[in-house]
Amino acid sequence: MSTFEKVRDIISKTLNINPDTVTAFLAMDDIAEWDSMGNMAIIAALEENLGIEFPIEDLFELNSVPAIVAEIDRLSNK
Repeated sequence: MSTFEKVRDIISKTLNINPDTVTAFLAMDDIAEWDSMGNMAIIAALEENLGIEFPIEDLFELNSVPAIVAEIDRLSNK
């Protein structure tokens, strides 16, 4: 399963939306369900499900699928 597919599944479950809504280019402002509280829930779910910890200084930039996928890939390659 690709990083995008994992992220798509976690975001769709966390926000209770159809997985098809989560595209490779989806950003926080694109759908009503992805507000600031939803974003924190997504971050927490990603960390829990993927066994990673995002650096605090990067949290505010993790507001789109491309940013999240890139950060997960970066952390996974350390």
